[in-house]
Amino acid sequence: MHEGHRERMRDRLFADEESVSDHELLEMLLFYCISRKNTNPVAHDLLEGFGDLRGVFSAPPALLGTVDGVGAHTAEFLALIGTLYSRIRREDGARRPHFLNFADTCAFVKERFCGVEEETLELYCLGGEGTLVYLRSVRNARHDRVGIDAKFVGFILSQIRPQGLIVAHNHPSGDMHPSAEDDKAVREILRICALYGTKLNDNIIYTRNGSFSYYCSGRLDQARKERAGANQVP
Repeated sequence: MHEGHRERMRDRLFADEESVSDHELLEMLLFYCISRKNTNPVAHDLLEGFGDLRGVFSAPPALLGTVDGVGAHTAEFLALIGTLYSRIRREDGARRPHFLNFADTCAFVKERFCGVEEETLELYCLGGEGTLVYLRSVRNARHDRVGIDAKFVGFILSQIRPQGLIVAHNHPSGDMHPSAEDDKAVREILRICALYGTKLNDNIIYTRNGSFSYYCSGRLDQARKERAGANQVP
């Protein structure tokens, strides 16, 4: 019965997080350190004793351990979550890379790809003011297999919903010029970006001999126009 209850609560949370109350969130968190016990009364006792979620997660482990059902392991777990939350609150995002101009982008791509000999594809998901919110690197990516790339990009965008996207990959051969397969991949990525309201800011090819930017070369704008024209054809 408890296993079914836990699964139903998880389904509710990920379907509509606003439908889950504070005590239910705490109850669910306790699933991960209290395996064979109803955690609902424990969650209620914690909130009653410490007032709210902030109080629970800022309490010292020794005091948390005085609550019935909260052992040493659970108390340390809750205190660790509280420490992580405090550290997150102190962060202002200053350490995250910002892509404010092409020079910033090129410097970042060079740092990421310099010395990399195997074929690699990277996605840089951007938030407001060009802040990097998520980076995903795939080694041995076959950039000419646009079906695989499109599926991968679509999954990432559906989860992150970034404002902007920069795609970067390398040509280990040293030839920085885009291939027909690269052009096809860009058109497909533009299509996927349109589904999620994300702007494709650039597609960069890095090589030991230099880099090629679809944005700076005008090739990205051309691909957008071709895509728009194709969509208007009845």
